[in-house]
Amino acid sequence: MAIIFNLYCTAFGRCGSICPSARFRFLPVAPDVTRSHVVATYFDDDDCSRRFLIRPNCSLRWREVVRFYLGMVAVTFGIAAVFALQGAWLVLPFAGLEMAVLGGALYAVARRGYRWQVISVHTDRIEIAEHGTGQQRLETFQRAWARIHLQPAAIQGHPSRLTIGSHGHRVEIGGCLNEDDKKYLAHELSLAVRSNF
Repeated sequence: MAIIFNLYCTAFGRCGSICPSARFRFLPVAPDVTRSHVVATYFDDDDCSRRFLIRPNCSLRWREVVRFYLGMVAVTFGIAAVFALQGAWLVLPFAGLEMAVLGGALYAVARRGYRWQVISVHTDRIEIAEHGTGQQRLETFQRAWARIHLQPAAIQGHPSRLTIGSHGHRVEIGGCLNEDDKKYLAHELSLAVRSNF
């Protein structure tokens, strides 16, 4: 499940360093924020836009991941040291290998949690800003031609695809969302695209 945060960027604390372009900026949350169990939308009076921020649900922050890893290293090497003192020194390299694999897996999962997408529905266009691990991308579609499409999975049990596109070009959004959240986001985006601000 993913959480669509308000656009104040509370997870990062400083928004200026992660914004994908000078045209795109995060705004503080206003009293007219609408919330559901997943989607929070923000209406910006300055440029008449409605925005959606999509991020994966990360149960641990980076500091907590590091603390967990250091705790596991201390416990594992503590137990391995006891065995090494008993003469089973071969336990130490395997404990090191185990902690290296665990560290790599924790790093990969934590790094993946820093991806996000922002969909801005303006009066004349729709912008999709994506921030991945080391890459940033901004896609723009004319609002009058843009279509939101929720394509069901071809194989049962596989995830559906939620896309925005026009003129044969499509961008997938909400890849980290579950099925109910994708349906809800598709409904909210359709309403935002059709409505007059």
